Formats: sequence, structure tokens, C-alpha cells
Amino acid sequence: MDEEDAQGHVLLLDTSAFIQGYMATDTNAEHYSVPAVRDELIEGSLNRLRFDNAVSTGHLKVLDPAPKFLEELREVAREMGEEGVLSITDKQLLALGLSLLSQGKVSTVVSDDYSVQNMANRLGLGFKSLATPGIQRRFDWIVYCPGCRRRFEDLQKGKTCPICGTELKRRPGDKKRIS
Repeated sequence: MDEEDAQGHVLLLDTSAFIQGYMATDTNAEHYSVPAVRDELIEGSLNRLRFDNAVSTGHLKVLDPAPKFLEELREVAREMGEEGVLSITDKQLLALGLSLLSQGKVSTVVSDDYSVQNMANRLGLGFKSLATPGIQRRFDWIVYCPGCRRRFEDLQKGKTCPICGTELKRRPGDKKRIS
């Protein structure tokens, strides 16, 4: 990502941004993240050092999102069939994006995670990939039982159908092309 892309934007950095070598100290953009991102980076690794250096030099602000934005995020994630796929870190980062958006800040999530990108697009946040091409379409997922074909509201990893005991799966439902 070049500095021109980052001018005038607030960038929300996911764990994958640090793993891919993103340097928050290399641009003038405002950078934000959540404490859980640091927790996902291995102690003593170059990635963790990048994170800590950005914080100590004032290039990265680390904030927890307000509970109301976490709840709003969970609601939308449930509607899209993404809640059980997103990690706690993903949810916190996206909720922080909602919080910043409510303050009038144009926010872009830097992540290679397709579910994070899918949610960011739905929430009105921008997204940038570093190592992947990024999503071309936004999906609302349908959670279903391949055994009895019933549909469910959300997929939790390892969750089974309460009717027949088959492990639940998800498939793309509504698709929207991203321009």
C-alpha cells in the first residue's frame, strides 16, 4: 500500500497486515488497531516488534471498541452468516471501524481475511489486501444442514444440527458485485 492511498484515511490494521510486513511508521495516515491483534502476534517476532514500535512512536493507536458497536457488528454478522467465522479479534477490529465511522472518519480495514473484507464492505468500511487480490463480490451466507436441509441463523465452528446431528455448513446466498 503506498502513502498516496493512505492520505486522508484512517487505517484499521488486522493481524495479517503486520504478518505481511505493513509498516505503520511509513505513512502519515492515522492507524488504529485493537489489543487482540497484538495478542495474536508471536512474542519476540518481527511482526510483534513492528506493532510495538508503531505504538511507542505514536503511529498506531490501540483502542477497544465500545460495547454498542460490538453488538451492532454481531447483529450484522448474524444476518450475513459470518458471525461464527469471524474471530474475536476480527469482531473487535470491525466494531472499532464502526465506532470511527460514527465519528465521521473514513475508515479502511487492512486485512487479507475474506470474511473481514466481506463484513467491512457491508458496514460501509473500505478494505485493502496486502497479499491476496481481495474480494470481488460480497456474500450473504446461508447456514444449512447438509443432512436434513434445514436452514439456521448462524454457523458456529463445529456446531451440529439439533434435528439430525449433522455438522452445519454454509454456502453463498445473495451476492453483490463490489465496484
